[in-house]
Amino acid sequence: MSADVEIYVQQHAHQQLWRCNIVKHATVAEPPESAMLTVGKKGTILFMNQAARTLIGERVKSLDRVFFTNVPLDGQVQTLQTTRGTIKASVEVQRLQGDRSQIFVTPVADEQRTQTKALKDLPIPLLFIDEQGLINEANTAALTLLGYSDLSDKTLPDVFDSHGVMISDWISAACNDNSVVNAEFLRVRGATKETFVQVALKQMEHSSKSCLVAVLTDATKLKSLEAQFVQSQKMQAIGQLAGGVAHDFNNLLTAISGHCDLMLLRHDAGDQDYADLMQIHQNANRAAGLVSQLLAFSRKQTLQLEQLDLRNTLSDLTHLLNRLVGETVTLTLTHDPVLKAVRADKRQLEQVIMNLVVNARDAMPQGGEIKIQTEDQTLAAPLKRDRVTVPAGDYIVVRVSDEGVGIDEDALQKIFEPFYTTKRVGEGTGLGLSTAYGIVKQTGGFIFADSEVGQGTCFSLLFPASESAVSLQRKSTEHVSPKATEQCSGVVLLVEDEAPVRAFASRALSMRGFEVIEADSAESALSLLEDENLKVDIFVTDVVMPGMDGPTWVQEAMKRRPDVNVIFISGYAEGAFKGQCPLLSKSVFLPKPFSLAELTSTVQSQLSA
Repeated sequence: MSADVEIYVQQHAHQQLWRCNIVKHATVAEPPESAMLTVGKKGTILFMNQAARTLIGERVKSLDRVFFTNVPLDGQVQTLQTTRGTIKASVEVQRLQGDRSQIFVTPVADEQRTQTKALKDLPIPLLFIDEQGLINEANTAALTLLGYSDLSDKTLPDVFDSHGVMISDWISAACNDNSVVNAEFLRVRGATKETFVQVALKQMEHSSKSCLVAVLTDATKLKSLEAQFVQSQKMQAIGQLAGGVAHDFNNLLTAISGHCDLMLLRHDAGDQDYADLMQIHQNANRAAGLVSQLLAFSRKQTLQLEQLDLRNTLSDLTHLLNRLVGETVTLTLTHDPVLKAVRADKRQLEQVIMNLVVNARDAMPQGGEIKIQTEDQTLAAPLKRDRVTVPAGDYIVVRVSDEGVGIDEDALQKIFEPFYTTKRVGEGTGLGLSTAYGIVKQTGGFIFADSEVGQGTCFSLLFPASESAVSLQRKSTEHVSPKATEQCSGVVLLVEDEAPVRAFASRALSMRGFEVIEADSAESALSLLEDENLKVDIFVTDVVMPGMDGPTWVQEAMKRRPDVNVIFISGYAEGAFKGQCPLLSKSVFLPKPFSLAELTSTVQSQLSA
């Protein structure tokens, strides 16, 4: 034994120098050796170490006694002849000086253990499963990705949620050689944060057994992008629907509520028909509110912007908010002493605050405190949050917080979607937060929600700070009673393609003393204006009409009549003013549906301007 070891050390000192200590210190334990043969030029075996003699079962002198092929190939699995029969072994060949070679022989069983260890350390997440879906083995990368410390005795359905595919059928198809198996996107069960993986199945041999290997790819970012795209498509579809519905529906509502106003002029509160007329009027207004909310969510309203001090706006709103929250809820307002202005539509901004306060009240059935806070905030760098990026700059922040039941994580992802609500049937339309979202986004701001179940919710609104005044005029909203008998004067050119709306508007204005000239299209209006003797004081025109639209014909008419004021009316005018803006200093916008009082007071206000 000692002589053999000394010869081995002399021949292989450059690789196994540490083995010299075996000769000097016999008490040091020798680590396990690999089976090694030293071979001469003609296949003569010059030396076999103890591991090789143990593996083969005897000392042999020629390679053809060990291998079926006289010269084994490096890196290949070869058939090895032993005294106990043939075995499979992997071969590594190293060339030495003097036409000699060293051949290292590793039985396949050991190679499999090495391969298993390599698979465990592979950076690609892998699962080895049987035909019933039971996970036999998982490498370190898979455990890390899935957030598990052990997957023993678990099946694929225990670990993953599937959408649109039965996991058992999918596994059966993968076991069938003739089936085409596609990779599937699966959601990880029990993950601390939502995790998606793409899983591809493939048959293979592992540990001398046939099994399925599942190759996992982290698809969380991909699913997040997909969710953003789906949400964008959904919002676009709702916006198109809202726009199409709003234009036609608001025309109908204008005719209904307008003619109802005309009938109310002929009935006193004591008449038996008065209550029925008021019901028609109130429900027409409710329908108009729903359409307005859809337009607000899809960001297709025509906003009437002005420079606002939020401290004054919220103070004016406090009395109404206190009435909304009731006696069991306390409302607290806190303002930054130095607060910049924001450029927004006051009426729409009030609607946002009211929606948030009402939701906060409903979240506290036993009472509590609602806090509204305002402050200046400067972002030195862009802020990334909730799939959006807030640009750097100066912002006014409004926070509405409550001490209510809170919102769970799944619902928090959907609260701004239209018609989504956690309230019982009949308690809400699911449009409150979606309306707030649309108004804030159309104003150029951002809205975020933070919530913890049982701890409460906080909505944060960020509006870009404004330094300059807004030049657009705001239509008069002063209430004029339908019973007023004050007579007015002036010539109105009324251009409206919807006959019921035109009939109502013409009667309403005529009853107030205006002289009304009607036209059912822009082309007809321009034809009437060719008569230079025709005196017109104000244009009242629909925006969206067949043929030439309102802004286009008004711009053409003002080339010859530059002193005429304009009122644009429409139920949905998104995009109508792009690139045109026909003398906005002399025009206002009156959205449909409008009441008799709003129409007559707006016309009178424009004539007096």
